[in-house]
Amino acid sequence: MAEPTLADLLKAMETLTTDVTAMKADMASMKAQSSLSSGSGDDRRAEGLRHQEFHPKHKKWDFPRFDGSSDPMLFLNKCEAYFRQHHTMAEECVLMASYHLDDVVQLWFTQLQDDDATPSWGTFKDLLNLWFWPPLRSAPMFELAECCRTGTVEEYSNRFQALLPRAGRLEEAQRVQLYTGGLLPPLSHAVRLHHPETLAAAMSLARQVDLMEQSRPALTPS
Repeated sequence: MAEPTLADLLKAMETLTTDVTAMKADMASMKAQSSLSSGSGDDRRAEGLRHQEFHPKHKKWDFPRFDGSSDPMLFLNKCEAYFRQHHTMAEECVLMASYHLDDVVQLWFTQLQDDDATPSWGTFKDLLNLWFWPPLRSAPMFELAECCRTGTVEEYSNRFQALLPRAGRLEEAQRVQLYTGGLLPPLSHAVRLHHPETLAAAMSLARQVDLMEQSRPALTPS
């Protein structure tokens, strides 16, 4: 067998170099595809972990009680918050609420069941408000407009906030005007000078101005 010439050796080296270059290109392509697929898998896994991490773990709430001595609106709002939190079935709402009625309200509900069976939640709310809603509030908006400060600012603010939910939807500017007007002069004038844009700001200003007036030394008559 004849020995390979120099030309044969050069040709063989060129072929080997071409093959190695092609293998490198194939390996790089396979590596890129593998990285993309694993990256999307990591994204899916990370997304799944995020969904698992952000499932809120809520603490069990105590169910409110009602004995008729306060506004039933507060009790009903707490009930509905509890129902939403615990995904209570609609047909279970009234019975669950009835377990937490006390005194005269429990007697009223017992009579209601005897007369008309267990009502729906909407009917239960209407009847509870009808029977135990303070009778003075036959015209909530009018009562809110007539509410004015007769004692401390704190007492007036609490009274105003208790009446506000019953008055229906009001713009923030309307709430500020009603509250400020009920402060009565000169306190109402002092609060208006600062042009509060929210009810919270108006209440805070009223407390500050009232505190300043209380801390001012009394004038001694000459």
